[in-house]
Amino acid sequence: MELYSTQDGFLGEIAKGFTFAQLARVAAGFGARLEAEGVRRVVVAHDTRFLAKEMAEEAAGILGGMGLETFLLKGPSPLPLFGFALEELEAAGFYLTASRKPPRYQGVKLRLGPGKPLSPEGILLPPEAPQGRGSFQVLDRKKAYLEHLAQSAGGAQGKGGVVYLDTLGGAGGGVLPGVWKLLGLEAELRELHPLPHPLFYGVDPDPKPENLPTLLALMRAVEPPAVGLALDGDADRLAVVLPGGEPLSPEGVLEKLGQALEGREVQADGEGGYLFPWHLPERDPFLAALLLLRVLL
Repeated sequence: MELYSTQDGFLGEIAKGFTFAQLARVAAGFGARLEAEGVRRVVVAHDTRFLAKEMAEEAAGILGGMGLETFLLKGPSPLPLFGFALEELEAAGFYLTASRKPPRYQGVKLRLGPGKPLSPEGILLPPEAPQGRGSFQVLDRKKAYLEHLAQSAGGAQGKGGVVYLDTLGGAGGGVLPGVWKLLGLEAELRELHPLPHPLFYGVDPDPKPENLPTLLALMRAVEPPAVGLALDGDADRLAVVLPGGEPLSPEGVLEKLGQALEGREVQADGEGGYLFPWHLPERDPFLAALLLLRVLL
């Protein structure tokens, strides 16, 4: 079966196009490109999909075996945390995810450095999977990322109310509760489907209305002040639902973010992705959510 190219990596069906052997070829080709670029440090991370942890360990072993200083982020990691680690370590990145695709898919996003996506055309896959494996270090930067997120949010308060967050069993579970405590926010946060789930609780990890039955049912019944939020599988996109169950369009979200930021820059990368260049070189729905509290509660 086929391994498909994406804008910044590869994608395939697990155990068909995306196998351990194909993964090894991709990791080896990526490592060779890093060597050619003079990059000596790389961070590997993964989402919550089937065998994602084992695949990330395999990739880290291959990259370590090529002589690269290799770090594996602990546990399922949202894409903003991955981006934070790349910037902090000044490293390249190899992230196991199929983003919003159905659970039967897996893929990889490649970064030459912080905020530097690498097109698949930029690497040459070896004909065979490499045999050697090397060492890597397990890296835990979640606490540091939460502190950075809280600082970027600038004490975002909003008023009291209820915030529902559906993480769909993806990599974004547990992040907002952590920063909630750091900021001492008044609103009550109720997290839906927070635990990692390789089948995403029976839906595709794409925060479209058809994949958010629980969140929409709750939001139809609530009274303001309240807001509903949802993330995709690797937690780099945000959907917003208003009381009454009405989704807020990406254009509407961008408008509200502009009000909250009062002139500070935000970039929309389409379909619910929001990038804050002064914060991170990757999209960060968690910062977007915190900023939205100022104008939606």
